[in-house]
Amino acid sequence: MPTKAESKASDIAARRGIYFQAFGIYDGVAGFYDYGPVGVRIKRKFENAWRSLFVNKTGALEIESTNIVPEPVLRASGHLSAFTDPMVACTVCKTPYRADKLLEEYYEKKGMGDEAAKVKKMSMEQMEKQIAEHGIKCERCGNKLGKVERFNMTFKTQIGPTAGGSAAYLRPETAQSIFVDFIHLYKTHGLKLPVGIAQVGRAYRNEISPRQQLVRLRELTQMDLELFIDPDDDPKEIMGFDMKGVLREKISFVAKGSEEARSSSIEELLKKGSMPNKYLAFLIYLQEKLMQELGVDKGVYRFRELEKEELPHYSRGNVDLEMKTSYGYIELAGTAYRTDWDLSQHAKESGKELAVLTESGKRIVPHVVEATLGGDRPVFAILDNSVVDDDGRGWTWLRLSEKIAPYKYGVFPLQKDEKLTAKATDVFKLLQEKGVDCYYSETASIGKRYARADEIGVPYCITIDYTTLDDDTVTIRNRDTTKQVRKLIGEI
Repeated sequence: MPTKAESKASDIAARRGIYFQAFGIYDGVAGFYDYGPVGVRIKRKFENAWRSLFVNKTGALEIESTNIVPEPVLRASGHLSAFTDPMVACTVCKTPYRADKLLEEYYEKKGMGDEAAKVKKMSMEQMEKQIAEHGIKCERCGNKLGKVERFNMTFKTQIGPTAGGSAAYLRPETAQSIFVDFIHLYKTHGLKLPVGIAQVGRAYRNEISPRQQLVRLRELTQMDLELFIDPDDDPKEIMGFDMKGVLREKISFVAKGSEEARSSSIEELLKKGSMPNKYLAFLIYLQEKLMQELGVDKGVYRFRELEKEELPHYSRGNVDLEMKTSYGYIELAGTAYRTDWDLSQHAKESGKELAVLTESGKRIVPHVVEATLGGDRPVFAILDNSVVDDDGRGWTWLRLSEKIAPYKYGVFPLQKDEKLTAKATDVFKLLQEKGVDCYYSETASIGKRYARADEIGVPYCITIDYTTLDDDTVTIRNRDTTKQVRKLIGEI
């Protein structure tokens, strides 16, 4: 069951139109959500914070590729054979469920955290046995669940008319286009290893039983940075970052075979083999910095080394970024050492040469280290962790950092008086001209307007009152403390 905090975060999201189920007038479709004006601003600011760090500060190239992918691309990548989840369906009403998540939720509700953690390592046969032994039934009609089987999550479509068209798919991830485009970019931009190529875009996954709002979607945003590297390199600096500083960074880390997080330096984790190379360590460092820049409390997120049974088919080492929410810890980002698997597979399928010459004259197929961050789950997780249940104010509000808050200022006339509204409009326009994120409101009492601003996480409210007309000062109210100070308009 959702916790009290989660239900209030959901209530704010719904009441203020931050995000909501798509196609609502048709009763909605599971796994699809729309963002309202406030939600769009929060999401875009999150994406821009990622872009500032992962693209602008690293000098990575950013591309924008198509959403439709021809079948040979996904055949080469392994998505047609390996992009699957364990599915179990009701024997009567045929409602499908994701078997692993069904078991995890069952154990978590029973307070059996250790058992929930073991689900990731289970085979389909073991999941099926556990579902039967615990008597887990269909949530919809209460009848018995059937056999656990693999379900491929790709959305299939077709390019061209029915008679002569070719099979294609909505892309299940943004990474494959980067791999396919790599050699063209390498040649046309005069690049040398290591090369960073990034992309922000939509991905499509036909989830078996999407739930938990933005956590499990069928259409989602991904932010990818793929590093193409020489695996024999031992870099002293990566993309302008001195590795001495990177290695000193301490993070909260759950090592393979452990359930508990402990604070460890990245250097220590490298030496222990929890990270396969310095390039993956560097991407973990960037994710840690992103969380810090967004003002996320260090106590609510961690990095976790994946167990052998959890590793994707292409990986020689994965570390997930997870955040604690009302649904437990959820994965926000995956960092993987993909070796040369992707480029080698695409070279074989396409018949094209994807090897490059290094500066030392070696001819190699570059290896890839990848950081993939979701664009939706982090928004939910940050909102979920920002709820403040404030009995003193009488309303629940969001403690969002200025970096991700939808607006920096709300601009309000004290009341609907022509002189006050005219002055408030002037202040609003002045801030807009300065490029400051702000909005204007004159409806409802000033107290209700403060409450509405607090609810969506606006850090400051500017109030124009009768004193403003005399001396050009305004009151600025701090969201976190509710304290107010007077300032000249020109000083804002």
